[in-house]
Amino acid sequence: MASNETESIWPSDHSTVLAIVAAVLYLVPTCILFWQTVIRYRSWFFSCVVFGSGLEVGGYIARAVSTRQVDKIPPYAVQSSLVILAPIFIAAGNYLLIGRLIRAVLLPSKHRILGIRADRITRTFVICDIISFLIQVSGSGLASSGDWEGDTATTGINVLISGLAAQVATFAFFLLILASFHAQTVQHTRRSVPRGWQRIFIAISISSTLIMVRCVYRVVEFAMGIDGYPFTHEWMFYIFESLPMLPAIAVFCSFHPAECLGSHGGREKEESSDPVSDLALTNKSEVA
Repeated sequence: MASNETESIWPSDHSTVLAIVAAVLYLVPTCILFWQTVIRYRSWFFSCVVFGSGLEVGGYIARAVSTRQVDKIPPYAVQSSLVILAPIFIAAGNYLLIGRLIRAVLLPSKHRILGIRADRITRTFVICDIISFLIQVSGSGLASSGDWEGDTATTGINVLISGLAAQVATFAFFLLILASFHAQTVQHTRRSVPRGWQRIFIAISISSTLIMVRCVYRVVEFAMGIDGYPFTHEWMFYIFESLPMLPAIAVFCSFHPAECLGSHGGREKEESSDPVSDLALTNKSEVA
């Protein structure tokens, strides 16, 4: 806690112990995923999730430092930025995986889901996330320039909330992509599909749902304002930010995608698939 002689920049009570515990908890899946991704499978395509998990660790370390230096802006800004950035990389991993699964599991004629080609899903959603993040940054910068008070702050907060809402809308559409893919697998799977792809799909679904919970919390947090309940009560941050993101990452420790898709993320499986058999299934599906 801050001393009476020091003016704290924190809007709420803050716990050094909780920040350290969170950093340690996030370090566990980070180390496991690093070993699986970099050393065991050499699956570089999944490195974005390892990087995002590392950002979570760094964010909570910076948070622990900031709780001991409550009048210093740099550690506070670092912890906030890293915790906000980390889910973007985790989400990017989910975008990439579902694109690879669509191409590895569904017939070639079904590689377009809700109007988006499978090979463009990652690029499309990452671009949307970057745009929403830039909107959030611009809104935050505008609000902070007025010390979060007055008309300038109101405008900045509205811009920030718009960016957060755009992020929620983007991720909601991605969840529809997941649902549509699952529906397509009932009748339109390839003759030869990667063993265990269902486990990877479950992991993506769990991770994506938890990220969605976190995104909704962020919208509510800023919508209620800097003096609102979420900002002034730290327990909400740990319940709706820290707690969902931990299993959203850790789930891939048990269902690592390289076990199913290989070290190249399914690329080699696509090249070795039987196009004649797939075409026959496609024609049969279309006739049916």
